[in-house]
Amino acid sequence: MKMTLRIPKARLAALLLCLATAIASHRAAPAAEIQVEGSERFKTQVIRALELLKRDAPEAFAIVENCVARIEQGEHSGMWAYRIPATYEMTETTAFYSVTWCASAIAHDSLHAKLYRDHQKARPGPVPDDVWVGENAEKRCLRHQTEVLTKLAAPKHEIDYCRSLKGTHHDVNRDGRYDWEDHKVRKW
Repeated sequence: MKMTLRIPKARLAALLLCLATAIASHRAAPAAEIQVEGSERFKTQVIRALELLKRDAPEAFAIVENCVARIEQGEHSGMWAYRIPATYEMTETTAFYSVTWCASAIAHDSLHAKLYRDHQKARPGPVPDDVWVGENAEKRCLRHQTEVLTKLAAPKHEIDYCRSLKGTHHDVNRDGRYDWEDHKVRKW
């Protein structure tokens, strides 16, 4: 006995739309837990970067997922680990240089947040700046970023540039101390 299944065109279209929506929401899964704010172009780039991290550098993605709750488009780049929720602010310059650079910058700043969070969990009270910002923390985050760029098969010039950084760019005033207002002069 042969059976033929007949589905009205309107119902078939609705089913296909539901399927397409489910597939699209599954593709955007990396950002599901991480709130991404900014222009549609910015959000698309960040989601692509998160997907790349999840696929090619899952250990780095796990740090992002556990330590960064929000990524927002802004005039300056910097990690606000002490905010609720922990927020990474990123400029268009950083986001749109390339998807590999965007992903590595997210990974870099997520490590700053991890350093902050790990100290906070281990020792109640204020987190000293030198634990999560400053030259030593910056060097650790740059090593992490370089490793991530390598795992992402980023262009050689991005890896070489990251390797060339000495960890002193955190002090954009060049006055030997970190000032929370220093981030305002950053354009990266």
